[in-house]
Amino acid sequence: MMTTILGAVIAALVGGLLYTIIGIIPGTDETATMVPITIILVLAGAPAGVLFAWEIGIMVAMQISHTIPTAMTALPGSTMAVPMVLNCSLAKRLGVPHMAMRKMASGSVVGTCFALPLALIVALILSPLGGMIATYSGIIFTICALLIAYISSARWGAVLAVVPFAIFIQALQRIAIEGHGSTVFTSIFMGITIGPMIYELFGAFVPSRRKANSRDKVNETWLAPETKDKLSFFPNPFKQLTKKQIRNCGLWSILSCVGFTMSPVGMTVLSGEASSGQCKELYERIGTSLAVEDSTSNATYLAGLIIPLLGLGGVAIGGVAAGPAAPLFATAPRFEVGNNLAQMMGIPDYLLYGIIGMIGGALVAYPIAMHKARSWTELMMRKISHEALIGAFCGLVVMLSFYEAGILGVFLALTIGLVGGFLHTVFGVHTGVQFMTYYASAWIVTQLITLAGILK
Repeated sequence: MMTTILGAVIAALVGGLLYTIIGIIPGTDETATMVPITIILVLAGAPAGVLFAWEIGIMVAMQISHTIPTAMTALPGSTMAVPMVLNCSLAKRLGVPHMAMRKMASGSVVGTCFALPLALIVALILSPLGGMIATYSGIIFTICALLIAYISSARWGAVLAVVPFAIFIQALQRIAIEGHGSTVFTSIFMGITIGPMIYELFGAFVPSRRKANSRDKVNETWLAPETKDKLSFFPNPFKQLTKKQIRNCGLWSILSCVGFTMSPVGMTVLSGEASSGQCKELYERIGTSLAVEDSTSNATYLAGLIIPLLGLGGVAIGGVAAGPAAPLFATAPRFEVGNNLAQMMGIPDYLLYGIIGMIGGALVAYPIAMHKARSWTELMMRKISHEALIGAFCGLVVMLSFYEAGILGVFLALTIGLVGGFLHTVFGVHTGVQFMTYYASAWIVTQLITLAGILK
């Protein structure tokens, strides 16, 4: 027990530091950066408590650290920070980017404090349904895939893409059976994860796209000045927000737990719009909107991990469970539906390792966001190449795919990455839709084959 707790503390702190650094780099994608390393830890045999603390820690750290480049440069620190760019840009024009960053970082920590116990309560309420949901997981995955597709920017186009993409996935699985002797998980999943990267890299070999994307000068980014205010090492996040902002953060944390299957980005946008409409002054509106958005962002992530694990028996329902947290639900050969983290942890474990992960992630990211935002942003933008980061994660994907199925696994990952990246970039069928379709694909194709037999 003590060994697992010590391992969880180390994992949360190391994950917190690593993903604080990654979150400061503008434009990073949560799924593409979280999944590869988590899969390595799962396959390495890390204990369940360590994995859970790691996942909570990296989620919390990245949700805090992405506030730094977003506030200081008005460039999104991650996919989840995109809805916050407009208000950060306004704050920068008003000369108060440090206020925006503090509101966001504090809102993120406050949202975490609310979300952890709330998610556990909602999960316990839903837990009697876990067995039934596992029995009907195929049709539930399909319904969720269609729902997530409909609320995406592609709307009906994404809905229509679900069945063809499911057939495509199962066709690749058939190739894997013929060439490898069994279906594959990591190769397909990682291919979807880095699909947008694969598509952009492929575009570099197309003369017209390469010419359109070429640059003849170094990008220039204007950083806001560092604030000179004196704060303690770990400023009380509740004192950085007004009572009204704290109430709104609490309210949207509750709604995030109830809507854990919804898109995290969609919930973030909705919370920001609803909260800003209650404010008359521009300064107040910016601060309230940013605090609530980052709070909702973190709460949705935590709820999307905890509730499917504890409340639904480990069935990966929702954008978070099917995306950034997916390795904890299904990573062959160790985890699968009905035999994953959900069956290895009790309620006290979720609370204990959740608190360890929350503290580990916040202990690193929050002080940096409050004290060293400008210097760390400048360091990351000057010294860390975004292309190098992409290359590193692509290399991880190749390694994991080769480990699973040899050279065939690599080509399967590249194939689905190219198709998935095209759907994501060109048509707006984002990776959340693709992940949920992956989980639903076996059921969808089975029903299609049955229907074809009936209609003969």
